[in-house]
Amino acid sequence: MDAQAMTPTELRLPENHRSAALAREFTRDTLTGWGLHGWQDAAQVVSELVSNVLLHAHGQPVVRLVEVSTGIRVEVSDDSPQPPTVVRSGPGGLGMRLVERLSTAWGVSRRGRGKVVWCELPAAPGPTMA
Repeated sequence: MDAQAMTPTELRLPENHRSAALAREFTRDTLTGWGLHGWQDAAQVVSELVSNVLLHAHGQPVVRLVEVSTGIRVEVSDDSPQPPTVVRSGPGGLGMRLVERLSTAWGVSRRGRGKVVWCELPAAPGPTMA
């Protein structure tokens, strides 16, 4: 990462089927603008977390991207206090298992009447310009 800290940025999404795609695009554009490549894992995690909001929670999903010392922190908030569950066997719960696998840490925090599901991903800096 650049020595200059990037400003956290967020996007409020509509409660509809296009939100996951919009969240992936926002993630790609933001991280590319910050000079980071390897944004594919972050875009995939954001897509899974937004899809979870649309399928299992309520309220507009809000995606927030923050630079941390080890990479990128992804936060997706909604209006439901119910935390996501990681299903260890069976066909359900694949999204949160993916989040677990791709992130170095993840968790759930209360925010207002709802929650924020967060995870941290290592960031790969883009190529340096000569």
